Amino acid sequence: MKKAISNWVEYLFNVSNASKSRLAWVDYAKGIALILVAYRHILIGFQRADLPIHITLLKANEIFFSFRMPLFFILSGIFITKSLEKRGWLKLIKIKFETLLYPYILWSIIQITLQIIFSKYTNAQRDIHSYAYILTNPDALDQMWYLFALFNVSVLYILLKVTFRISAFIQLAIGTVFYYLSTIYNFGPIHDLLYFYPFFALGDLISNKILNKKYEKFYSSYILLVSILPFFIISQWYFLNHEDIEYTNIFLFALVALIGCIFILNICFIIGKWDKMKIIKVVGFHSLYVYILHVSIASFFRTLFASGLGIKNTTILLPINLALSITLSIMIYNLIIRNGGWFAFVLNKERVEKSISKTTLQPKPQQEIVFSQ
Repeated sequence: MKKAISNWVEYLFNVSNASKSRLAWVDYAKGIALILVAYRHILIGFQRADLPIHITLLKANEIFFSFRMPLFFILSGIFITKSLEKRGWLKLIKIKFETLLYPYILWSIIQITLQIIFSKYTNAQRDIHSYAYILTNPDALDQMWYLFALFNVSVLYILLKVTFRISAFIQLAIGTVFYYLSTIYNFGPIHDLLYFYPFFALGDLISNKILNKKYEKFYSSYILLVSILPFFIISQWYFLNHEDIEYTNIFLFALVALIGCIFILNICFIIGKWDKMKIIKVVGFHSLYVYILHVSIASFFRTLFASGLGIKNTTILLPINLALSITLSIMIYNLIIRNGGWFAFVLNKERVEKSISKTTLQPKPQQEIVFSQ
């Protein structure tokens, strides 16, 4: 019985691959950031459905808001130089197309189509013109914008780094100018590229230090935690009372975001050192695919609970919806991949197969017993 349960867990959650000790803190950081992102998306769904939400849940969302997405871009930037050295610029751009742009276009089409078909039950206003937003206004497509933004930032960064031999420090300087320009070009994919470029460049700039194992003891120290905690509390308190700084003083907002990123990274180094919270690590390993799927799943369960069953207490619904949307996203992804649907997420079969454990639910055939005569 235990063996059967273990096989099912491995089959649906790919635990052995997800919990392999690569850089544990990275998967923990992705997992925590993804959970915080899902929290926000579910809360937005409640707001659009006019469900009552306790002020505490709203304030928690604002605290998380300042550093979630910058953290994703910093984490991506940390590995860009190593990826370039390993694969070369042309192959790396091809990989970005296969893993970011392709699933972005595919799943944006799928999500828009589902929202149109089930418009009676969703709170997203979609019509035939929404398909044009895939290239012109990805911010209007719920969570999907992130994949397009990361693809654009990554490709431009690679091209500038390779073509003009621009160092990470100069890239950060360029990114700072881009960040300011994002207040002028404040619409569409150009805004997203300008806005998140400096965080990606910062990741590349600090990569040699943060990936250097001799500093891990410091990064995972409680001394650092105690040192950064007051700055985190003060910055978040300030942001809660001056939420408009995201628009009126973006550089002050960036400071708040960076303090939040440092705090979360310190936490991730600490839990990564002990490596006991494997469930978060599994979420981090599957973060891209959970990001793609969780909004549609959360929407289904919000409608089921609130409209179908009449359960409208969002304090109860939020943790339930959060757990279901993340868990089912991982399960659905692994079920699709293990049954030949690799093309639904990545345009590279070999790449997907390497990331999936070779477990099977089929029992091994018993050996034939031969009796000697």
